[in-house]
Amino acid sequence: MAEVKNRNEIEEKYKWCLEDIFSSENEWEKAAGEVVRQAESLSEMTGKVTDSAENLFSVLSALDEIGESLLSVVAYACMRRDEDNGVSKYRAMADRCGDIESEVASQLSFVEPELVAAGQEKIAEFMKDKPELSVYRHFFDNLFREAEHILDGKSEKIIAMSSPVGEAAHDIFSAMNNADIKFGEIEDENGNLCELTHGRYSIFMESGNRRVRRDAYEAMYKQYRSFENAFAAMYAGNVKGDLFYARTRGYGSSLQMRLSDSAVPEAVYTRLINDVNAGLPVLEDYLALRKKALGLDELCMYDLYTPIVPEDKSDIPFEDACEMVLEAVKPLGGQYAADMRRAFSERWIDVYENRGKTPGAYSWGDNTHHPYVLLNYQGSLEDVFTLAHEMGHAMHSYYTNKTQPSIYRDYKIFVAEVASTVNENLLLEYLLRDAEGQRRAYLLTRKAEAIRTTFYRQTMFAEFEKKAHAMYADGAALTAEALCRLYGEINKKYYGSVAACDENIAYEWARIPHFYTSFYVYQYATGFAAASRIKELVIKDAGAAEKYIEFLHGGNSDYPLELLRKAGVDLTSSAPAKSVIEELRTAVNELSLLLDK
Repeated sequence: MAEVKNRNEIEEKYKWCLEDIFSSENEWEKAAGEVVRQAESLSEMTGKVTDSAENLFSVLSALDEIGESLLSVVAYACMRRDEDNGVSKYRAMADRCGDIESEVASQLSFVEPELVAAGQEKIAEFMKDKPELSVYRHFFDNLFREAEHILDGKSEKIIAMSSPVGEAAHDIFSAMNNADIKFGEIEDENGNLCELTHGRYSIFMESGNRRVRRDAYEAMYKQYRSFENAFAAMYAGNVKGDLFYARTRGYGSSLQMRLSDSAVPEAVYTRLINDVNAGLPVLEDYLALRKKALGLDELCMYDLYTPIVPEDKSDIPFEDACEMVLEAVKPLGGQYAADMRRAFSERWIDVYENRGKTPGAYSWGDNTHHPYVLLNYQGSLEDVFTLAHEMGHAMHSYYTNKTQPSIYRDYKIFVAEVASTVNENLLLEYLLRDAEGQRRAYLLTRKAEAIRTTFYRQTMFAEFEKKAHAMYADGAALTAEALCRLYGEINKKYYGSVAACDENIAYEWARIPHFYTSFYVYQYATGFAAASRIKELVIKDAGAAEKYIEFLHGGNSDYPLELLRKAGVDLTSSAPAKSVIEELRTAVNELSLLLDK
């Protein structure tokens, strides 16, 4: 395995072009200063927002403009930092963004309380007097839905000013997890010493050599265990912050606060956990099949990711990966593929791992330019699926930004994982279409693994979050011991009937970045369920594909559950989750027959 390169050793064509947002850091500096000045200027409208329809429209238009400028400033700085977390000036720029966001939010915190104070009837009259305000109709509906949780202007300003404090736990975790913590070296399959990084960990865990898997697993968790109290303090800080904001705004719990933003009933969250718990016997069947296929007397936690059918280990060039994804998404229409091809040719993507680069993958950007994708591409088939996944996000953003007015371009997180998972599912179906024998068995394993990791595992995470937050709300201390005990018990419920849940896995909570965006992960599972249904529909019916593309254009113009209903999915019922569980059952049954041949 080659040594991790420095940033300057990566070819330019494989680096994203952030200059499309700002041509230089000096331009960024000017924009950062200007957005604060714009906010300060608008704050002069305090007490005057609802004096007239003209005032209201002027203020909301200015808010849109400031929001777009602020997102450009934040996205540019944070993506620069993510290129190499070891570069102090980029870390400093990203850190400044928290202060800038707080200052802007503080200056503009007067708007929503004044709208709420004016009342829904007065706002409705303004929309009659000035038709241009009608674009904000859904915004107003959503605002008054949440009116009881909006504080007075002075209190909202204090809340806004406190945001950097609320982000501290996440910022500390990010710095420690991405830059400071080191995992040492392990021997690869050929006996060569290799540095263990976040990016390489997944590769080692998929190794066919059990000693390599075990060594990587133990080396990784050795470091998290050695800093267990620090990680527990970080996580507890995040939970404490959530509860503070929830209680300050009058929510019954942190979960209620987080779900309320997308108008998602708690019943949807609880139903997901209950449905998945009811489907654990199917997961057990798959784990038993995995254990048998690997010929193991004991299935360990480091055996969960290695393919049970040998994978074609040939390195897939990035250009080939792009073509594979383009072929897979053909059911979504020629325009969709043509728009996606732009991302591959116009440097929307930061492709390869380099020293100090933020691990994993994501799609981000502002609302006035094209989206960006961060990868740590290693050439495996799994990396091709990651490319498909992140391009789903990117296309969702691209179409939303292209279609929606500024106020509705930031689609809710609840629907954010649908487009990404649709792309993954289409890629899998494309590869399965002509696959036979061992190749088909491998892809069915990939399908089962996608359901295990994205549907079952993310729901397991969601169950942990729900209970951890409830523990603290009930007065329990979130010590490392308490968190490990809770996580270990839940992990055993999901895996313990077949797998050996050792002490290391109880520390997995310490390395999950998404736990610092509380109650985010359940949406991977609901998104997976929705995407599975959409995939079935678009493959069978071109009309369904058109409805799905309309969904991608929808942004935040309606409530998430309603947007999904228009695309043919009802997540208020158990049907989507149960369908995924049956999909796993079918895959396991076919895989069992193939492996017995």
